[in-house]
Amino acid sequence: MFKFIISIFIFINLYSSIFAKGLPLSVGADTENYSWIKGRQMISINLNPGITVFTAMFSDTIFRHGLHTAGFLGVDLGISTKYLQYAENNASSWYIPSIHYSLFLANTIAIETSIGVYSSTYDFRISKDNVRKLMEELGNPDYANIVVTDSSMNASFIIMPINFGIKFYGKKRQFYNLFRLGLDAFFYTVSTENGVIGTRSYQTIQDLTVYVSYEIGWNIELFPNREWRVKPTIDIGLLEIGYYIRPWSANVYNAFTGGIGALLLGTSNINIPSWDNLPNWAKILSNFRIGLFPRIGFSIRF
Repeated sequence: MFKFIISIFIFINLYSSIFAKGLPLSVGADTENYSWIKGRQMISINLNPGITVFTAMFSDTIFRHGLHTAGFLGVDLGISTKYLQYAENNASSWYIPSIHYSLFLANTIAIETSIGVYSSTYDFRISKDNVRKLMEELGNPDYANIVVTDSSMNASFIIMPINFGIKFYGKKRQFYNLFRLGLDAFFYTVSTENGVIGTRSYQTIQDLTVYVSYEIGWNIELFPNREWRVKPTIDIGLLEIGYYIRPWSANVYNAFTGGIGALLLGTSNINIPSWDNLPNWAKILSNFRIGLFPRIGFSIRF
């Protein structure tokens, strides 16, 4: 009990010494008389949509222009050419920009927490008539006569990143180094309907990944010589590099390949390797988290 009281006393004194006075909002401030909380809080909005949104755009581009691009480059896509010729893909995405809250322990040190929501949906479909044409071109005319309905695969993802970190600024509070512990909550479903043999599959997964990362970037202060009650800044993250302690790649790979296998059953003998059969270097590489310009947005400090 005595040790607990001493610990509380030390914490209160430490807290009081840190927050004895506020912090200047402007790098050009010439006074130190501020209320205790002034300048210690910052709310940031990151407008970068992240890889989830860009993946949907990339997927649509492949299905709309993949054949022309491959032909232009002289690349042979093999049997995949047939599927690109008869398949349609509609991908969409939306996101709620991540919101960051920072509390400054000192003029150049802050702790940060954030949350956001990112979603993307992929609808891969081959119409009943195109399934028949595909079967004939693949050399399976007998299957073409028993096609039941359209063949389709739908995959939807919702990712909710929750981050905790500590930020170290340069002397003028522009250049920063951020060390982060991140949690990504994954919610995704993969459903298929095989139009040739009439089977359906459905898989829904909830997953939680954990990673550590380092981010480098700038908070560009607008009006640096104005000591206003609220100060705006422009945020630009240059690079983030990290590693997943609890990975996501195996579960997503197995869900996707399982759906593709169910979709192609009876139509193709394409052999998709299981996760366990992939080379170790590929598994390790998939656990790295690397992003250019991970943060593009703005902040208000008050």
